[in-house]
Amino acid sequence: MNPSNRARTLLIVEDNKDVRSIFAEVFQGVGYRVLEAANGEDALHVMATALDPVNVVLTDLRMPVMDGLELATRIKGDTRFSGIPVVLLSATPMTNSWQALDVFSALLTKPCSFDRLLSTVDGVQ
Repeated sequence: MNPSNRARTLLIVEDNKDVRSIFAEVFQGVGYRVLEAANGEDALHVMATALDPVNVVLTDLRMPVMDGLELATRIKGDTRFSGIPVVLLSATPMTNSWQALDVFSALLTKPCSFDRLLSTVDGVQ
């Protein structure tokens, strides 16, 4: 891991609590500060109220209330958050992935190794 990432704050947006907890444990284990949200609406609230600014968002695609695509679109359209990279990790491949790169900094498909997940999140700026 790049030592400069050790102080980064990662927001994990995943509706499956068990998956979210595993990801949080992995990223905390390598030095990230981790915030969690169960859907896109919760994520926007966390981003707006967090004491530490969010540096990167890791999101699922299919979630209730607000999905990952709408979340990424809202982040990119909000001047407070538009510079924050959003990484998509989904079991559902995006059929229009070339368009998704307008709002996502990286696209990963589940299952994904923790090494690949970590290196991808480390690499987005």
